[in-house]
Amino acid sequence: MILKDRIALVTGAAGGIGQAICTALAAEGATIAVHYHKQEAAALDLVGELGGAATAFQADITAADQAQSLVDRVVERMGGIDILINNAGITIGGQSVVDMPLEDWHKVVDVNLHSVLYMSKAALPYMRKRQDGAVVNIASNVVNTLPGGAAAYATTKAGVVALTKVLSKEEAQHGIRVNAISPGIIHAGMGVGALNRRTPEVREQFLNTIPMRRSGGAEEVAAAVVFLASSSASYVTGQHMSVNGGDRTESYQ
Repeated sequence: MILKDRIALVTGAAGGIGQAICTALAAEGATIAVHYHKQEAAALDLVGELGGAATAFQADITAADQAQSLVDRVVERMGGIDILINNAGITIGGQSVVDMPLEDWHKVVDVNLHSVLYMSKAALPYMRKRQDGAVVNIASNVVNTLPGGAAAYATTKAGVVALTKVLSKEEAQHGIRVNAISPGIIHAGMGVGALNRRTPEVREQFLNTIPMRRSGGAEEVAAAVVFLASSSASYVTGQHMSVNGGDRTESYQ
């Protein structure tokens, strides 16, 4: 129970990786604020599974005022925030920069990057009061591979890594550690869609380019989150950890 009595806010918690993160944090004793935007049923089901260890909170965190309201409500209801997991994300792939509608670009930037900024600005003042906290931002292995057709997603996730490193330097004096995790192809959420879009032959070829020759599990990402959120990583900040089976190749389209 390495996170006993800790309060964790997880954004995008209703998705596959988000649910795994919440479950893993709760298993280590944390109380979870389960954030969702539109997936109310999935969020409430997760809260039901976690029992008294979790409460659901709705917000559109692409709006700064709603991100602030979310954090304020969590603090009022739960008494504070020790751990912030910026997990919410979307992708609109398969479009070249020339062909991509600008509204798609702005939507991905709002969800993947602006929400991380808004949530950090809202939560960090509360976390500073405790002089002991952790922020874990979920980026993506796309920052290592930079495939064509993923301009918006790759740019925003690279921005998340950059913001992580800047925040780690600014918040260390306040006792807050800030790190990022880049999952590779994970058999959950968007990862399932990415695999299913390929033919069986191309899917097998793609997985064989990964040194571990398989996709990852959401629980493997969650285990890395637990480590970085815990005192086991008390001297770890400003780091970008890849959970990707060793993958550094460009994805098959």
